[in-house]
Amino acid sequence: MTAKVPVSYESYLKIPELTNIQVPLAEPSAHDEMQFIVVHQAYELWFKLLTHEIQAMITFLNKGNLPQSIWTMKRCIEITRVLNQQIHVMETMSPTSFLEFRNLLNPASGLQSYQFRCLEFMSGLKHERYLGLYEADSLAHKALTQALSEPTIWDAFMTYLKSLGFEVGGDSDQLASLKIIYTEPKWNSLHFFCESLMDYDESFRVWRHRHFLMAERMIGFKPGTGHQELPKIKHPQAGDLPSGESGQAFRDAGVHYLKSRTEPRYFPLLWELRTHLG
Repeated sequence: MTAKVPVSYESYLKIPELTNIQVPLAEPSAHDEMQFIVVHQAYELWFKLLTHEIQAMITFLNKGNLPQSIWTMKRCIEITRVLNQQIHVMETMSPTSFLEFRNLLNPASGLQSYQFRCLEFMSGLKHERYLGLYEADSLAHKALTQALSEPTIWDAFMTYLKSLGFEVGGDSDQLASLKIIYTEPKWNSLHFFCESLMDYDESFRVWRHRHFLMAERMIGFKPGTGHQELPKIKHPQAGDLPSGESGQAFRDAGVHYLKSRTEPRYFPLLWELRTHLG
């Protein structure tokens, strides 16, 4: 009988496999390309953890476990703060250093990150047209299709509020219920959870804005690297696409597209609520 090999730090975390998947394309090598790869792979790992935590939080809400939902959201907020800090690392790269390997990335684009798109779907920004970026039988398409069909954080929260007797039938009912939560002390736990959702939403808005600024700092308003197009949409949402970009190649949008994405909010009613308080 073969003796079981003890688990080590290296074997548990698959360190050899992990550190061998950074493969620069530039020849001879561009020094900053390794940094670019590592930071983006780290982002994908954080996106994986965020989707894992949000799925768990939705389950907790469905079970009526508000304390665990609050605890899980706290973790998600801290992860988004890490995402923002990673921008600082990217900004240590000069525009000329990026140009040493940028053209090799075509037609790859951050727009193709299906994990980030799943995260956006789960958080409340669902847009079916993004499915058009992926082959119908691909892992990405299946994951996004599932995320598109499942309840968002807000959906789960409204279901929980309904179980407590709050009216959540439409925006006006939800705003009225939120006003009760924010003004009656007995609902302090719900109030705290709402503010946690605001922290999460705000942190992502900051990240999107910083991402836009970092990209502008690197490439100005050059076209983006991706070559894919999204299906045309009949009724684009405000702040969702750059002006005149509905159905056009996102490679032509570049930084303009990133700028347009600084406005959408995961929980718009929580932002609107501020106007109705007092």
